Amino acid sequence: MNGPGQSVSGPQAKARPVLLQEALTALDRVSSRHWRKGPGASFARKDLSFGQMHMVMVLHELGPLTVGQLSEMLAVSMPSVSSMLDRLEEHGLAERQRDDSDRRLVHVKLTARGEAEAEEAAGFRRDATSTVLQQFSDQELRALLTVVGAVERTISCLDQEG
Repeated sequence: MNGPGQSVSGPQAKARPVLLQEALTALDRVSSRHWRKGPGASFARKDLSFGQMHMVMVLHELGPLTVGQLSEMLAVSMPSVSSMLDRLEEHGLAERQRDDSDRRLVHVKLTARGEAEAEEAAGFRRDATSTVLQQFSDQELRALLTVVGAVERTISCLDQEG
């Protein structure tokens, strides 16, 4: 039996880099296809970029953050965050507030409309995922849980290293 990070050997085995690329491509394809059918279509009608949509979902999940925290979490520059926020504010999805005790800090939070749209997107994702999972056999669900557990353990280890 192979351990985490090990590949199967033999004539039918694909090279690990090829397997990794195929897995990433498949997950991206599935995610994009379902996103475009639901919340992605709603956000696209507002001419929002993927980065702006991602920012909405991060703020929905974590609550108010500073511009600096958003910059770090999204791995984009602070001017890029400000530009994305301009667009979200135009659509009434987010708002900025200066910190009373330190005027250099700018806090960002979703508006009620932004929260509602993010919840709709999250609900779509849950419903779509549930519909797909209902089609899985018990054996496939167990295999998925094993893979998700491995992903969570790996992310946890990477977080501890960083």
